[in-house]
Amino acid sequence: MVARVALIMNVFEPGECLRLDQVVSRTGLPRSSVHRILSQLHSAGLLRHRPDGYGLAASALPVTRMVEYSQLRAVASRTLERLHADTGLVVHLGVLLGGEVVYLDKVAGRSGVVTPTRVAGRTPAHASALGKTMLAQLPAEEVDAVFSGPLSKLTRTTIVDLATLHHELTRIRSRHGLAYDNEELAVGLCSIAAPIRIGEGEVAGLSLTGALPTHRLQRTAPFVMRAVGRISHHLGRADPEAAVRGSQAPVSETDTMLSRVLRTLTSDAWV
Repeated sequence: MVARVALIMNVFEPGECLRLDQVVSRTGLPRSSVHRILSQLHSAGLLRHRPDGYGLAASALPVTRMVEYSQLRAVASRTLERLHADTGLVVHLGVLLGGEVVYLDKVAGRSGVVTPTRVAGRTPAHASALGKTMLAQLPAEEVDAVFSGPLSKLTRTTIVDLATLHHELTRIRSRHGLAYDNEELAVGLCSIAAPIRIGEGEVAGLSLTGALPTHRLQRTAPFVMRAVGRISHHLGRADPEAAVRGSQAPVSETDTMLSRVLRTLTSDAWV
């Protein structure tokens, strides 16, 4: 599946629009498979669909990087859905691009919470738990290089100076990457996040966001850490297809029991 996604994404040039039959002709893949993958890429925000065909969506990531991250999205998909089902909170999967978070996936479902994020969209990394958990994986000098200019202020609690950001990143490192934000990206929303190891020198992140205070979000920390551990484990497999299959395997009895306990509690009960 990953190889087919890469093959299809690579037939598009910036600004080019291709019909379904043209993509089939250029890739040599079955028409039904191409149609299904194009629909999935469109739903993920990686392709745009107009009356005259498909084209690359405006994205912060070049095509080559989008293809590289397609396996991460495939491996993480079931874990994201399960985490949302267990908590009722918005789940994000993202990567770090300079001083910004680029969102690879988002599961909002039944949460009813409106967040200022979208798949393939960007937000300032210093202003969210998701961004800070990834920044905390970088050496301090790399963080300095990323934020050579002033830090943008999105809310009254957004970190706006580099010294405070470094102090926050030190605290996150002491918690093994676990990060929080308290209405720093959007008023009324708080988040918890943890990093995902995706390769040599590369890191992604997963977050939960909701309209509840951080001291209640802290109760979800074991589930967040278990989720990123599961994704990292499957990404470590040598065979990409096996990694995706493994990530879709039934969860353990322990995971099931923990999920049942969490589902019996409303978010207001996480105190």
